[in-house]
Amino acid sequence: MPDRITIFRGPICRLARSEAELVHLVRHTVVHEVAHHFGISDKRLEELGFEPGSG
Repeated sequence: MPDRITIFRGPICRLARSEAELVHLVRHTVVHEVAHHFGISDKRLEELGFEPGSG
């Protein structure tokens, strides 16, 4: 079974106040999880300018 990222529609839709914010949250979550897959820590993501939180 390949690795996968599952984004649950209900919770992420409740967080977003607009369609643009929803797109941002989904993109942020996917990039964040792919980074973790390749061993990049939250601390390193912050050092690279990737904002914490939202995903």
